[in-house]
Parts: sequence; C-alpha cells; structure tokens
Amino acid sequence: MSLSARLAIESPRITTDVVNLAVLPYLAVRHQADDTPTTVVNGQKACVGVLTEEEFVTRVLAAGEAEPSRRPRGRFLSSG
Repeated sequence: MSLSARLAIESPRITTDVVNLAVLPYLAVRHQADDTPTTVVNGQKACVGVLTEEEFVTRVLAAGEAEPSRRPRGRFLSSG
C-alpha cells in the first residue's frame, strides 16, 4: 500500500488517486509529470521521485498549507 493511501486512511481530509500516466497522458501534461513517482497536492506538484516517508510527509504537509489551486482540497495525484 502506498504512503499516500495510508495517509488517506488516517485522515478524512485526504483522498488519494494513483494514476497510470500512460493511460491518462493528459494528466502528465497538466501536472508536468515527467518522472515517476510525481505527487500532486491541491493541483500543485509537491514532489518528484522516491523520498523517505519523513520527507514525503513533510512535503505533502507543506504543499497542503500552500495556496490551493482550483482543485478540491486534500487531493493527491500520485503516479508510479
């Protein structure tokens, strides 16, 4: 189970979607996801690449505090 999925289980404010960008390439273009994994929080790229759990959580929390785009609050898009 991915870390983003575990975070979603722990918090009702978080949802997560894991997407195969080869199947939905428009999402790769929209989020400028050139590498996997790419994590998007509230419509903004939060991190790229494999991170430690601590670094992933730190970046996701920081991205969640940033000015949200017009995407629903608390949404993850994680490719890979």
